[in-house]
Amino acid sequence: MTARISFSRFSLLLSLPLLVLSLSSCHSPNRESGVLRPGRSVHLQGKAQGKGYTLLATTPVKDQGKSESCWIYAYLACIETERTEQYGDSLNLSPQWLERAFLKEQARQSYLTQGQWQVNMRNVGPEAERLLREYGMVTYGNFCPKNMNTKVVARDIYNKVKLAVNAKTGLSRLEANVEESLPHLPHNLREGFYLYGMHYTPQQFAQSILYGVRFRWLTSYTHHPYGSPFVLEIPDNRSHHTFHNVTIKQFLKAALQALRHRHPVYWEGDMRPVTDNDIAIAVDSSGIITSDINAIAEARQRAFERFSTTDQHAMAIVGITYLTPRSSNATASDPSAERQPYFICKNSWGKHWQDNGFTLMSLRHFLLRTTFVGIP
Repeated sequence: MTARISFSRFSLLLSLPLLVLSLSSCHSPNRESGVLRPGRSVHLQGKAQGKGYTLLATTPVKDQGKSESCWIYAYLACIETERTEQYGDSLNLSPQWLERAFLKEQARQSYLTQGQWQVNMRNVGPEAERLLREYGMVTYGNFCPKNMNTKVVARDIYNKVKLAVNAKTGLSRLEANVEESLPHLPHNLREGFYLYGMHYTPQQFAQSILYGVRFRWLTSYTHHPYGSPFVLEIPDNRSHHTFHNVTIKQFLKAALQALRHRHPVYWEGDMRPVTDNDIAIAVDSSGIITSDINAIAEARQRAFERFSTTDQHAMAIVGITYLTPRSSNATASDPSAERQPYFICKNSWGKHWQDNGFTLMSLRHFLLRTTFVGIP
């Protein structure tokens, strides 16, 4: 299958390391500890893998810097890929637009709860979907201020909220003070902007890019019944979003089918290495799990309850390739070797991280370290 790539260009040989993950997270990105160990080169052009790989169209890799909003970056990366693949649009969206709206919203909420609501940027993918629908969107070219340290900005805003609460200043005075802590908003964006000869307000633009796009948010844990939605108990689900609980077999099948039909997958989970290596994990050529399903589900639940799997980071899965697992005695060139799917992930730590901002995630890591996925 020939990869169609918008904006980003891969070299003929793109080295994507296996996902041997460190303790760094999006909530406190550290470029030193966050660098993954080098892995094998993966030939993404031609038929070197023996099976068809899928590589979706991507926009330029962004760098969230010291922002805690990987969930916004990953969600918008999925929207950009989805629009390019399904509708032929080449859109580059502004994460800072949603960051700004979210901080202003939280300032109001914190004030009206008399400072009880702590202002910060931590949340999950479905919240980015809500923010996009409510506050609209602009292009990256129209609003791309220098990345802000959201921890510092949120703390500054919260201090202003507490002062406003003590003085009972009201929302208007508070919002004027909060504006001083946020990146300057160009005046013309308040009225709208032009794109491809069309004039849009942020709300109109969001409606156009969300037309026909709605995510299914899936998880797989045994402490709630399968087949029903529930509020996933993870630290950053501060807005109490619900996720549909499915079996681990359905969980993997949904992700694989999405990629095969050229849809990206929003991924949120834990980037720490998998230490439970006693669980055998294998799939057949159709992506059906051939290992003990119950053992995998129990391992997932055990990791969740012991906090070795949590909502530590978010990325966009934009492709899939097949490799012989490192534990196998067979060589990569052996046509009889059983190859496993590896997910191609687009991160938000800049193009100098790993291989142009991309890396590989093993099947084992996906099954044991993923808290939830979003599938358009």
